[in-house]
Order: sequence, then C-alpha cells, then structure tokens
Amino acid sequence: MKAFRSYLSIIFCSPQLLFACALIIFIAAPFMTGAQQQMVSFAIISIALAQSLNILAGMTGQISLAHGAFMGIAAFTSVILVKKLGISPLLSIPSGAVLSGLIAWLLSFPAARVKEFYLAMMSVGFGMIFSEVVREWESLTGGVMGITGVPSAQLGTFIVFGWVVSTTDYMRALVVFALVMMFTLDRFVRSRWGRALFALHVSELAARSIGIRSGQIKRQAYFLSGALAGVAGALYAHLVSYIGPESFEIHRSIEILVMSVVGGLGSLAGQVLGGIVLTFLPLQLEAFADYKFIVYGVVLTLIFVVMPSGLAGVLLDPPRFIANRFRAQANNVSEKPAERKRIVGEEILRWENLRRDFAGLTAVTNFNFSLRGGEVVGLIGPNGSGKSTTINVVTGVYPPSAGRVFLKGQDISALPIEYIASLGMVRTFQDPRLVGRFTVLENVMLGAHLHQKYGWTEALSGLGRVTVDERSALDRAEAALSLINMTEFRDSVVDSLPYGYRRLVELARALAVDPDVILLDEPGAGLSEAEIGRLKQVVRHLASKGVAVLIVDHHMDLLAQLVDYVVVLDSGEEIFRGSMNDMRSDPLVAECYLGKLDSNATKAEGAHA
Repeated sequence: MKAFRSYLSIIFCSPQLLFACALIIFIAAPFMTGAQQQMVSFAIISIALAQSLNILAGMTGQISLAHGAFMGIAAFTSVILVKKLGISPLLSIPSGAVLSGLIAWLLSFPAARVKEFYLAMMSVGFGMIFSEVVREWESLTGGVMGITGVPSAQLGTFIVFGWVVSTTDYMRALVVFALVMMFTLDRFVRSRWGRALFALHVSELAARSIGIRSGQIKRQAYFLSGALAGVAGALYAHLVSYIGPESFEIHRSIEILVMSVVGGLGSLAGQVLGGIVLTFLPLQLEAFADYKFIVYGVVLTLIFVVMPSGLAGVLLDPPRFIANRFRAQANNVSEKPAERKRIVGEEILRWENLRRDFAGLTAVTNFNFSLRGGEVVGLIGPNGSGKSTTINVVTGVYPPSAGRVFLKGQDISALPIEYIASLGMVRTFQDPRLVGRFTVLENVMLGAHLHQKYGWTEALSGLGRVTVDERSALDRAEAALSLINMTEFRDSVVDSLPYGYRRLVELARALAVDPDVILLDEPGAGLSEAEIGRLKQVVRHLASKGVAVLIVDHHMDLLAQLVDYVVVLDSGEEIFRGSMNDMRSDPLVAECYLGKLDSNATKAEGAHA
C-alpha cells in the first residue's frame, strides 16, 4: 500500500508529470468530442473551485458556504461587462475575479468575530443575500429569468480580438489556466504565508505568539480564496450560455464543500481528485438526481468517519511545506543567521503595579518586577496563584487591568501578542501547540516568519526575496534544532513524536524567533531526565547570549539548577523574592504550600466523613 501511495503521489504531485498530462490534453483536444471537451472544462473549473475553498477551510480552518456567491459575483460581473458594455473578456474575467476577492475581503471583517458553526451560518446568510439581490435587481441581472445568450465558446459567440473562440480553444485556455493555478498555489503553500495559514488553523494564539498577524493574514486569505472562486465563476459563465440566480445558490456552495472535503482538506493534489470525482460521478448517478443532496450528505458522513483526510489521505503521501530546492540551497550555506545584539545585565523587561481582574476576581495584583539580559528567574507558586495569568498579561494575551509593562523601554501594555513578539519577547505554553501534520523542521521554520519579508505576490510567483528569505529561515530552524539536539528528527512528523519531544520542538520554534526575552510556561512538564538535560543546556546557552529567561514551573530541582533567583506568588500577590535556598526556609512560602496541602487534606477528610 505504501508503494502504491508513493506511485500515486508521483503522478498527482510531480510538477513534471502534471505538465506532461496538461500537454497531452492540450494536443489531444481537437480529437475529443464536444461533450468530452466540455466535461474536461467543467472538471478544471471544479478543481479551481475546490482549491479556492481549500485556502479557507483546508488551510486557515475558516468554514465557508459562500463560495457559490463569490463564483456568482464574478460570473455576473464578467457577463454584464461583456454583453452590456462591450468590454473584452480578457478584462471582464479578471475584473469579476477582483470584485469577488474584494467582497470576500470585506466579509472577512465580520467573519473574524465568529467561529465554527456561527461562521458557517454567517457565510450561508451572505449567500442568501447575494441570491436575493440577483433576483430583485432585474435591470442588471435579469432577475429570476437570469441572463441568456451569454457570450460563450459553446455558442460560438465568445470573441477575443476579433477571433471566435471555439470549445477546443476554450478548453486549451482552461488547461493553461489550470497549470498556472497549480504551480502558483504550490509555491504559495510552501511559502511563509502558506505555513502561517496552517499554524492559524491549529492555534491562532500560538501563531500570534511568534509574530504571525492573524487578522491581516486571514483577510488576505479571504481575498485570494474569493478571487480564485471568482475566476472559476467567470470562466464557467463563458462556458455555458445562461446564468441565473439558481446557478449560484446554496447548493453550489455545498457542492464545492463536498468536492474539497472528499479530495482532502489541506492537500492541493486532493482538490484535483475531489474536483474530478465530483465532476464525473454525478453523470453516473443521474438516476438519483432528485436525491443528490441526500447522496452528498451520505458521502460527507462516510468521508468524515472513514476517511477524515479525504481521498488524499488514503491514496497520497502527506504533502510537505518546504520546497526541496530551498533545502538543498540552505545546506550549502555556511553563514550563521544574524542575531539580535544584546547586553548582559541590561534591563529588558519591566512591569509596574501590574493587576489583572476577571469579572471582579483579582488574579494578579500590585506586582512589580524587572528582568535583565542573561538572567534566569523562576516564577513559582501553588496552582491558581496567578503565574500563567502574569505571563498572559505580560505577553499581550490579556490587557492589564492596571499597571504598565515595558519591553526595552517601550510601553507595550496595550499591544497585542503578535506585535510584542516582533519586538523580541516570545513565550511557550503549558501544552505544546504545534501543527501536527508538519514535520519538526516545518514547525520550527514558523518561528522564522518574522524574519522573512517577502509578500503574498512574491510567494505566489516564487520571485523577489523568496529564495534568500527561505534559505535564511531554514538556517535559523536548523540552528534551533541543533541547539536542542534534535537535528536527526527534522523530517519526522510532529504527530508521531512523544510528548516530551513536542515540548522541545515548541521551544525550538520560539528560539527561531531570536528573542530578547523568552517566557517558559512549565517547560519541564512531561519531560524525561534526558529531555530535561537538553532543556537545561538550552536555557544556559540563552543566558550566555544575553537572553532574559522567565520560567514558570513546579519542578524545583530543575529551577534550583538554573535560576538566579525566584519570585513566589500566592493569590496573585508576591510573597517572596530571593534564592532557592532562602525560599525553602521562608515561613510565608511554607505556609503558602503546606497551608494549601492542609486545606485540601481537611476538605478530603470532610468529604470522606
């Protein structure tokens, strides 16, 4: 089975074979019947629609049932521009796609406020609004009658520069479009932007903690998704001879969703499979045309239960998210990536009179603290004492209820977590939040996102700063893996690793950011003795480089070997600051821990009685 999967992966994922298949179809076009040409054209449009939804649902995790509307916006725009204004299809099709992308971009703003079920319902609502507008705006869209006599290759009325485009010519143009689309999306998925979308899908907070700006990236993803659906919609309009409101209603969005899920969300090759299957399968099920939505429902249910990764998960090898050409080039680079300049002993982080309230409950109060370059400080206390809340407030997850936080002299109290990360402070979490389908190297490369400067257009084209930035990011990732002594696991999928290794991978991802301050939330939890040894080695290395380290942990032996001093919290207030030895003999600390234990024991005895 593994050999069979590899063979199919070569067929569907190899750029050379993809080009060869397209070339064969291009040459064989005149020898096909009109029906065959039309089916191939419909299959390419279906693949484009599946890919457009995959950008949102498969990569970003944004469920959308509005893609039928995006498709319709571009279709009506292109047809109206050509038929009523006499504009060339070479301008009307991209104009429709841009308009569809812009409307999708606008939709991303309210979409950012809702998730999951509510997001799906919002997109359904948008589709219903579009259908109603088309029905009511009769002077422009033809109302319920739609627009007939659409300039199309099927009718021989599709004219470009005086040249009548035949169905053969149109199919060939679609083959070229499919090639460009696949190569462009492949470059995009293997770029910093594609990897960032997958990271946002798994944990938006973790992605933001390493500097990925979730709002901006999601809006751009909506635009790209809507524009690609728009291109498909405009091409569809000029393939057929009629468009109406029923062509782009909710059933169209459901069909696109089914294609994408059946193919395999997150896989480009899977969308090709899904588009082909859902184009040709209905022909074999014409007897069940009246029950197609029941069939779609059954298919979706079976896919989710039996094949949650779709056809791609069963038939193809998992996709990878770093281009091989960059890995080969990076291995030939001997220069180490640039690091921030730091001064050991210089104050880097400070907060004054910090307080955080939750619905009247004070979690942290009147907390003052400073951290200098090269210092390693432990923040400890019993459960519920305010340790993690402090980290959340300092790093921008929650705004402080009172007090101010300064990073390298700059007030960051009101800044969100992604901006704080860009200024040089990162954190880890109590549970590692990694992209499970990524390899170790791909996860660690996410930490270099901030250091890569190329934009979306460069990612789509593969030009500009892409090569230099990807090589540099790989060098950073390899250096971080070398520091935690996990280079040999660089190509292992994270989901296959034990828990302790995942915690170390999360640490390596944070190191790839090259921070001035790193806050570690219970980094020793779940680690073996050997893994704790690696952790200690990393922390000592960071301190020697002038990085300030704040550790929250219950592992006292670990802290005793690492920290310069500890701060103890109880009920959100500082009760001790000093060395580990002095802490052990401090009566307030003893009461804090032993009192909690005595209280719990009393409760247990009462419950037993």
